[in-house]
Amino acid sequence: MKIFEKVFVRDVFYKVLFILVGIILGIGLTFLYIQKYGIPSKSVLQNLSKVEEVKQIKQIVDSVGKLMLLPSNEDPSIATITDVSSLVKEQPFYNGAKNGDIVIVYQKALKAIIHSPERNIIVNVGPITVQSEVQKESSKEQPVIDDKATSSEQKINNR
Repeated sequence: MKIFEKVFVRDVFYKVLFILVGIILGIGLTFLYIQKYGIPSKSVLQNLSKVEEVKQIKQIVDSVGKLMLLPSNEDPSIATITDVSSLVKEQPFYNGAKNGDIVIVYQKALKAIIHSPERNIIVNVGPITVQSEVQKESSKEQPVIDDKATSSEQKINNR
């Protein structure tokens, strides 16, 4: 029986020793790797996320491209609708859209598209208008009448 106990203790000892050597070897190799190549920087991680973003945009454009013809001479800007109720109040363009739907904007083609991946439909397509700097400045110069003032003391405020 003593021989069996000695063999068992020796086997356990070698197993523990093997595990400790493996851990030390792993730590040592990790240290050498970091010394030689360094820790991955944030820019590498950001590039990976940009690659994923580009893949996602391509996937969205491909699925919308199966439903309608898209401008081919530019890359779109894409956003996800998170609060459709406030958007509908601002612009009727968003009627029929749901949270999670995607807005695709082609700035050169002046086109906006609402796509619902969940329903696999085009919810709406419409033109976009880009306000130039001249239009912005001219709108600042237009007077705004204060509705709270009485008719005899109309106050005119500039924006």
